[in-house]
Amino acid sequence: MGEVTDNQQRIMGHFFIPGLIIALTAILGCLGLSWQLLRQNGRIVLRLEELEKRLEEFDEPQAGSSVSTSGEQDRANRFSNRSLARSKIKRDGLKAGAQAPDFQLPRLDGSGELALSELRGRRVLIAFSSPSCGPCNALAPKLEKFHRKRPDVEVIMIGKGDPAENLAKVNEHGLSFPVVLQQGWEISRRYAIFATPVAYLIDQNGILAHDVAVGVDNIQDLLAGIPRAKEQMVP
Repeated sequence: MGEVTDNQQRIMGHFFIPGLIIALTAILGCLGLSWQLLRQNGRIVLRLEELEKRLEEFDEPQAGSSVSTSGEQDRANRFSNRSLARSKIKRDGLKAGAQAPDFQLPRLDGSGELALSELRGRRVLIAFSSPSCGPCNALAPKLEKFHRKRPDVEVIMIGKGDPAENLAKVNEHGLSFPVVLQQGWEISRRYAIFATPVAYLIDQNGILAHDVAVGVDNIQDLLAGIPRAKEQMVP
C-alpha cells in the first residue's frame, strides 16, 4: 500500500506544476479579458453620451411643422419618439430685447467671411433658409424685393446644407444680398430655433427688435412692419 501511495504522490507531483501553470494562465487570461471588456464598455458609454449630445444639438423641427422641409421632416420623424420635454435646449426662439448672438460665417460666393459685428450701427434682417425648403423658396424673391426697396436694412440669409444646392437657389432667385452658410444648426441653436424659414430683425445696437418670425406669412408681416429710417422717409 505504501508503494502505491508513493507512486500516486509522484504522479500527482508530476502533474501538479503544469496544472498550476495552466490554472494561473487561465486566471490571467480571464483577468485580461475582463479588463478589455471594461475598457470597451467605457468607450461604448462615452460614444452613447456623445451621440445623445449631438442628437440634442441638431434636433430638428417636429414632423408636421409647416416650416419643415421634406428632407428635414424625414429626419425629424426618425427622432419623433424622443421627448422634447427632456431637452434642455431652447427651441422657441429668442425674444425682443435680447442681444443678438454674433456669428462669423463664410460667404456662399467665396468672397471671404461675414460677421454680424461688422454691421453694428445698421439694422439687420437675418433669415434662416434651406435650399430644399419649399416655403424658403417662396420667401426668397420676397426678401430680394425687400432688399432692393429698403437699403436702410441689411438683409442676410443664413443657409444650410450643400453649398452647390444653396448657390443654385441663389442664382435661380437672383439674390443680390449676402448669403452665408452654416454647417448644420450651430447658428440656429444660438438663436434658439431649429426651423426654416425664420427671421430676426436686429437694431443698430445689436439688439433683437422683434420676436422671431416663423414661416412665410409671419416674416412678410415683419418686413411690412419695419419702419423706414428717418433719412429714407419721404415728407
